[in-house]
Amino acid sequence: MRSITPKITAELKEHVGSEAVAKAPPFPIESFRGLVEHIARLSYLNPDHLLFYRGQNSDFLNKAGSTTIYPGLYRSENTSKDELRHRFTLLDQAGKELVKRWAESKLDGLRDIRQKTYVQWSILQHYSVLETPLLDITHSLRVACSFAQHDATADRSIVYVLAMPQVTNRISINSEDDLVNVRLLSICPPSALRPHFQEGFLTGTTDVTWDFDNKTELDFRNRLIAKFSIPSGTKFWGRGFNSIPQESLYPNNDRVSAICDGLRESLKTELQAGDLANS
Repeated sequence: MRSITPKITAELKEHVGSEAVAKAPPFPIESFRGLVEHIARLSYLNPDHLLFYRGQNSDFLNKAGSTTIYPGLYRSENTSKDELRHRFTLLDQAGKELVKRWAESKLDGLRDIRQKTYVQWSILQHYSVLETPLLDITHSLRVACSFAQHDATADRSIVYVLAMPQVTNRISINSEDDLVNVRLLSICPPSALRPHFQEGFLTGTTDVTWDFDNKTELDFRNRLIAKFSIPSGTKFWGRGFNSIPQESLYPNNDRVSAICDGLRESLKTELQAGDLANS
């Protein structure tokens, strides 16, 4: 993907100093309202991009001490090309099995599930079946902060701000930036509740593959505008705001969750290289 040079606020400039945003410590901010106001200024300074967010329990750093934001499939360091090729093979096989189980369950949306790989990947990733070449992001700052706090293992959590091309379709492909952005609200069938409650998007490089020249081309730190450190407790929200409960982000009575739970179990024993392909 093409890297950007972000325009940042005076406070962030003072905070990062001579470092790149990815190498500087996260900017601490103590309230949700304060974060919204800071994001508003960043949006104004970067009018050619649409800002998206990702909440995490910590700032993931590489050996050089820089933030790294890889999609799950690429996240392991020093992964061989053979291992990546095997992961793509498993992903393809899991997608075929998902289509089969979807048809057996007679859920709406079979045509999109069968025809669009990005829909298969969206379901497999959002229901924790397999990691994919796509990264979970959201256009909702409240969702990102809620996820960051739910996953917290320390007294502070992290929110990344990413600059993306404008979204024009259900699947927006920008050839100049070499990015694809999948709007899950529009592309996931209504029976898949989780992506709708999470206001989710998935993004990745176009022509995703296991065979690349330079892995850093797949790192979303190339699109990083800012990273914030927020308190993990309820005090962060203040009057008039509140975290989204975990049970709302992962709603009950989700029929797709039942399909994916069964598929995840089958992967533990059945989905070795070639198993489903030869069945």
